[in-house]
Amino acid sequence: MKRVVESHLRVRYAETDAQGVVYYANYLVWFEVARVNYLRALGFDFRSLEQQQITVVIAEANCRYLAPARFDDEIAVRAWVEEVRRTSLVFAYAVYNRTSGQRLAEGSTALVFVTLGAQPRPIEIPTALRQALLADPAEGECEEPVVVCKS
Repeated sequence: MKRVVESHLRVRYAETDAQGVVYYANYLVWFEVARVNYLRALGFDFRSLEQQQITVVIAEANCRYLAPARFDDEIAVRAWVEEVRRTSLVFAYAVYNRTSGQRLAEGSTALVFVTLGAQPRPIEIPTALRQALLADPAEGECEEPVVVCKS
């Protein structure tokens, strides 16, 4: 079973191109919204990591576009953790049109935990966060979102 957190968004006009279709890079922004909401659902946030002189960098990002999203569409971005390593983890995402249920995009990001400062270096995922990421979700949380975050 995997924990899935779903974020609800409405496509803003500024996110579309001249053809009225969401500009491709905005999907990566939506992935970030979903990733931040996922960590919040676990009781963690990036600000508290930064207070510990830790941050994350995106080492890899990919997105496969399946259908267009357009201005004012209501979308859902589902996020879950695919892999937890010593100093990094991989999030996966799926973007849906909430009205039609059509899958619009899917992708992933690989995050590396690093120290803040002039000489950033990889660092182990903090123990409490690692434990929360690896904990089994409550029963019934397989493939369905456990938390819905509205933005």
